[in-house]
Amino acid sequence: MRSRVPLQILLYATVIRSLKVVSKRGSVDGCTDWSVDYLKYKVLLWEPVRIKCALFYGYIRANYTHAQSAGLSLMWYKSTGHGDFEEPISFDGSRMSKEEDSIWFRPAELQDAGHYSCVLRNSTYCMKVSMSLTVSENNTGLCYNSKMRYFEKAELSKSKDILCPDIDDYIQTGKEPEITWYKECRPKQWRQSIVRKVDVLSIKDVREDDIGNYTCELQFGSFVVRRTTELSVTAPLTDKPPKILYPSENKMSVMEMQLGSPVNLTCRAFFGYSGDVSPLVYWMKGEKFIEDLDENRIRESEIKTIREHLGEQEVSISLTIDAVEESDLGNYSCYVENGHGRRQANIQLSKRELMYTVELAGGLGAILLMLIFLVSLYKCYRIELMLFYRNHFGSEDVDGENKDYDAYVSYTKVDPDQWSQETREEERFALEILPDILEKHYGYKLFIPDRDLIPTGSFSNDHFQDDTRLLRAYIEDVARCVDQSKRLIIVMTPNYVVRRGWSIFELETRLRNMLVTGEIKVILIECAELQGIMNYQEVEALKHTIKLLTVIKWPGPESSKLNSKFWKHLQYEMPFKRPEPKLSHEQVLDVSEQGPFGELQTVSAISMAAATSTAMATAHPELRSTFHNTYHTQLRQKHYYRSYDYDIPSSGTLPPLSSLGSQHTYCNIPMTLLNGQRVQGKLARDQQQALEEQHVNNAMLPLLPRETSISSVIW
Repeated sequence: MRSRVPLQILLYATVIRSLKVVSKRGSVDGCTDWSVDYLKYKVLLWEPVRIKCALFYGYIRANYTHAQSAGLSLMWYKSTGHGDFEEPISFDGSRMSKEEDSIWFRPAELQDAGHYSCVLRNSTYCMKVSMSLTVSENNTGLCYNSKMRYFEKAELSKSKDILCPDIDDYIQTGKEPEITWYKECRPKQWRQSIVRKVDVLSIKDVREDDIGNYTCELQFGSFVVRRTTELSVTAPLTDKPPKILYPSENKMSVMEMQLGSPVNLTCRAFFGYSGDVSPLVYWMKGEKFIEDLDENRIRESEIKTIREHLGEQEVSISLTIDAVEESDLGNYSCYVENGHGRRQANIQLSKRELMYTVELAGGLGAILLMLIFLVSLYKCYRIELMLFYRNHFGSEDVDGENKDYDAYVSYTKVDPDQWSQETREEERFALEILPDILEKHYGYKLFIPDRDLIPTGSFSNDHFQDDTRLLRAYIEDVARCVDQSKRLIIVMTPNYVVRRGWSIFELETRLRNMLVTGEIKVILIECAELQGIMNYQEVEALKHTIKLLTVIKWPGPESSKLNSKFWKHLQYEMPFKRPEPKLSHEQVLDVSEQGPFGELQTVSAISMAAATSTAMATAHPELRSTFHNTYHTQLRQKHYYRSYDYDIPSSGTLPPLSSLGSQHTYCNIPMTLLNGQRVQGKLARDQQQALEEQHVNNAMLPLLPRETSISSVIW
């Protein structure tokens, strides 16, 4: 009787449901089949694994020993898939062996993958269940297979224990296992808040950088067993309802729409971490869900995740109306909710009234602001804008295309040793800097009388003794040269004002008419503060006389850079041309640099050179054509700075003035004539005539005293 008790218990257990809810497949040939067990075995290639018969661990209330004592036998079968043909397993006893209620693989190979069925039976009883085994290789370059990892979650700033799972079959009873931990398959120097306890890695204070893959490694005989757990870190579980970001929860948002126009309402909300619960966001119109409205025109989009971090999410949902109708106007509410509450935000959709007055005022205001901006921009950068346009889209000046020179420069020539301390910079600018920049850098062709004026006309020796005739010839030549220039540049230095340098333009009717009628454009450069200087009132009167006048103030040495406002303004007033730059754009004139007039001699020397050349051409007719073709062409067509070198007879004296033929020079024109002054008194006139006779017979003599009464020459 006692031997039948375990058997009765075993038979009774067959009708008891499994401890785990499974689906009972049915009976085949009198054998109860429990299908595939929920526990799936996964092992890495070349690692040992033990497959236990699940009947003794959830389906019957008996162990393997009780089953044997009841006369039941345990048999194993293998199939490549569930429901496929099963064949009995023959154990070799070495790599694959049967040990009580289990099968051991030492180690597992790829062909071992499949379904293993254990059958417990005798002549009157049969029960069967299957287990699956998966054998995989490691990912390339890793110590684990990404599909065979365990997963754990930890909350930020809280503690977390990471177990080395499913290693009970590899631990010997009474012996503590030696386990090594790795992160991302590499040894790691763990911080103090991470503690290793046998098969547990304990993190006391979880941080965001703890996210990753943790691998525990256990030595089992000659084999290595690895288990990898992926740890993900989340924000702490929230205990608050979601927060609506748009529209505002605190006030009603009003949206005005025109009938027939489309509308899109978007609701954005923030959800704290709530585990694996998905965010819940939806729209309603009044008390109706969107699904209850006209689905052809009104649609609600899917919930979209805008951004997510540590389980916290920002999501959005949109409500679209293709064409707004009168019935669509009203209150629309966006609801968000989780396990801790619900919130809502409202949008009032109303009909837009046409407000042409406001829109028109806004448009006119925008246009006015734009005009003010453009006018301000033009006022501040007018010259720069005009230069830009002219350099890129302009064309060469056609008004003065028949003229030989870009500008005639009128200035006061004062020898450097006569420069005063107060006017030194102004004189240097007029005599050196201005011509140098205009010709060398901008490539303009200037007429500088002190350098380029060559007398013309026919005069006898007697003519040279008549100051009036000489002055008239000089003025005629100046008028001719000004007429051949596109611009007239007057360099208004203090010496120019004191010496009334503009007198020549008042004496000659042709020159005066050119200024009054605007036939030539005048650029007046003021080099200093001229108020308070003698004759300044005449300067103001002169400005009112000139029709086309531009006044540019030279601010001083600080404007020596070529990109300064002064040079841009001067370039803008000059005729347009496309020069080939000869100086660096950022070059600054050094005060020690020799000016363009360094090669020019004084007036007496130039006059002497001109007289010498004329005399030689007269005395030697065979050289006359050569003189005319070379000297005249060089001085009139070559427009760079040059010195005047001529061969002088060894005697050191020039031929008498009578030998100069029909040519005449402006060696020493008295400035008193230019200013309308004459020497009074017969005695003084006789003395002056005697001195002049002596002077004209020798071109090497210096200027007469009355000629140097104003120690400069006005051009």
